[in-house]
Amino acid sequence: MKFRHLKKGFSLVETIVSLLLISIVFAVVSSGLSSILQSLSIISNQQRVVELENFIARYVYMQGTLGNVQIDKNMINQAFYQGSQVSYPNITNIQSNNVGQYFVKYSFTIESIPGKPHIFYVYLYKTY
Repeated sequence: MKFRHLKKGFSLVETIVSLLLISIVFAVVSSGLSSILQSLSIISNQQRVVELENFIARYVYMQGTLGNVQIDKNMINQAFYQGSQVSYPNITNIQSNNVGQYFVKYSFTIESIPGKPHIFYVYLYKTY
Protein backbone atom coordinates (compact mmCIF):
# COMPACT_ATOMS: atom_id res chain seq x y z
CA MET A 1 0.00 0.00 0.00
CA LYS A 2 1.22 3.36 -1.00
CA PHE A 3 0.45 6.44 1.10
CA ARG A 4 0.53 9.85 -0.42
CA HIS A 5 1.73 12.43 2.06
CA LEU A 6 1.89 15.26 -0.39
CA LYS A 7 -1.42 16.96 -1.03
CA LYS A 8 -2.22 19.39 -3.76
CA GLY A 9 -3.25 22.93 -2.70
CA PHE A 10 -3.28 24.56 0.72
CA SER A 11 -4.72 23.27 3.93
CA LEU A 12 -7.31 25.24 5.88
CA VAL A 13 -4.79 26.20 8.59
CA GLU A 14 -2.31 27.53 6.03
CA THR A 15 -5.04 29.60 4.39
CA ILE A 16 -6.19 31.09 7.70
CA VAL A 17 -2.62 31.95 8.69
CA SER A 18 -1.96 33.63 5.36
CA LEU A 19 -5.20 35.65 5.63
CA LEU A 20 -4.20 36.69 9.15
CA LEU A 21 -0.79 37.87 7.96
CA ILE A 22 -2.33 39.78 5.06
CA SER A 23 -4.81 41.48 7.40
CA ILE A 24 -2.00 42.50 9.79
CA VAL A 25 -0.03 44.05 6.93
CA PHE A 26 -3.15 45.81 5.67
CA ALA A 27 -3.89 47.18 9.18
CA VAL A 28 -0.35 48.55 9.55
CA VAL A 29 -0.42 50.18 6.12
CA SER A 30 -3.87 51.72 6.60
CA SER A 31 -2.88 53.03 10.05
CA GLY A 32 0.18 54.69 8.55
CA LEU A 33 -1.81 56.26 5.73
CA SER A 34 -4.42 57.49 8.20
CA SER A 35 -1.74 59.18 10.30
CA ILE A 36 -0.23 60.84 7.25
CA LEU A 37 -3.59 62.15 6.02
CA GLN A 38 -4.49 63.42 9.48
CA SER A 39 -1.15 65.25 9.74
CA LEU A 40 -1.70 66.87 6.35
CA SER A 41 -5.19 67.94 7.40
CA ILE A 42 -3.89 69.50 10.62
CA ILE A 43 -1.14 71.37 8.75
CA SER A 44 -3.64 72.62 6.17
CA ASN A 45 -6.06 73.74 8.88
CA GLN A 46 -3.26 75.51 10.79
CA GLN A 47 -2.30 77.35 7.61
CA ARG A 48 -5.94 78.38 7.19
CA VAL A 49 -5.97 79.72 10.79
CA VAL A 50 -2.92 81.87 10.05
CA GLU A 51 -4.61 83.19 6.90
CA LEU A 52 -7.71 84.08 8.95
CA GLU A 53 -5.58 85.86 11.57
CA ASN A 54 -3.87 87.92 8.86
CA PHE A 55 -7.26 88.69 7.34
CA ILE A 56 -8.63 89.82 10.73
CA ALA A 57 -5.65 92.10 11.36
CA ARG A 58 -6.02 93.75 7.94
CA TYR A 59 -9.79 94.04 8.33
CA VAL A 60 -9.48 95.77 11.72
CA TYR A 61 -6.79 98.09 10.38
CA MET A 62 -8.91 99.03 7.35
CA GLN A 63 -12.00 99.64 9.48
CA GLY A 64 -9.92 101.82 11.81
CA THR A 65 -8.50 103.92 8.98
CA LEU A 66 -11.98 104.43 7.57
CA GLY A 67 -13.14 105.67 10.96
CA ASN A 68 -15.58 102.78 11.28
CA VAL A 69 -14.83 100.91 14.48
CA GLN A 70 -17.79 98.52 14.21
CA ILE A 71 -16.16 95.09 14.04
CA ASP A 72 -18.66 92.29 13.35
CA LYS A 73 -17.74 88.60 13.49
CA ASN A 74 -20.35 87.61 10.91
CA MET A 75 -19.06 90.20 8.44
CA ILE A 76 -15.48 88.98 8.89
CA ASN A 77 -16.45 85.29 8.54
CA GLN A 78 -18.51 86.00 5.40
CA ALA A 79 -15.77 88.16 3.88
CA PHE A 80 -13.07 85.56 4.62
CA TYR A 81 -15.06 82.78 2.97
CA GLN A 82 -16.10 85.14 0.13
CA GLY A 83 -19.81 84.48 0.45
CA SER A 84 -19.55 80.71 0.48
CA GLN A 85 -20.62 78.63 3.47
CA VAL A 86 -18.65 79.55 6.60
CA SER A 87 -16.54 76.63 7.75
CA TYR A 88 -13.61 76.14 10.10
CA PRO A 89 -11.67 78.10 11.18
CA ASN A 90 -14.11 80.86 12.10
CA ILE A 91 -14.61 83.62 14.64
CA THR A 92 -16.99 82.78 17.47
CA ASN A 93 -16.60 85.84 19.72
CA ILE A 94 -15.15 89.35 19.72
CA GLN A 95 -14.40 91.51 22.74
CA SER A 96 -12.91 94.98 22.80
CA ASN A 97 -11.17 96.85 25.61
CA ASN A 98 -9.61 100.29 25.71
CA VAL A 99 -5.90 100.14 26.44
CA GLY A 100 -4.92 103.55 27.67
CA GLN A 101 -6.10 106.47 25.62
CA TYR A 102 -4.49 105.51 22.33
CA PHE A 103 -5.38 101.88 21.62
CA VAL A 104 -8.33 99.49 21.48
CA LYS A 105 -7.53 95.83 22.11
CA TYR A 106 -9.71 93.36 20.22
CA SER A 107 -9.80 89.75 21.40
CA PHE A 108 -10.98 87.35 18.70
CA THR A 109 -11.93 83.82 19.71
CA ILE A 110 -11.16 81.57 16.76
CA GLU A 111 -12.29 77.97 16.54
CA SER A 112 -9.88 76.05 14.33
CA ILE A 113 -11.94 72.87 14.75
CA PRO A 114 -15.16 72.35 16.72
CA GLY A 115 -14.47 72.71 20.43
CA LYS A 116 -10.88 73.95 20.02
CA PRO A 117 -10.83 77.73 20.44
CA HIS A 118 -7.86 80.02 20.79
CA ILE A 119 -7.66 83.78 21.25
CA PHE A 120 -6.07 86.17 18.77
CA TYR A 121 -5.38 89.79 19.75
CA VAL A 122 -5.37 92.86 17.51
CA TYR A 123 -4.54 96.37 18.67
CA LEU A 124 -6.11 99.32 16.86
CA TYR A 125 -4.72 102.81 17.17
CA LYS A 126 -7.48 105.29 17.93
CA THR A 127 -7.68 108.06 15.40
CA TYR A 128 -8.79 111.49 16.58
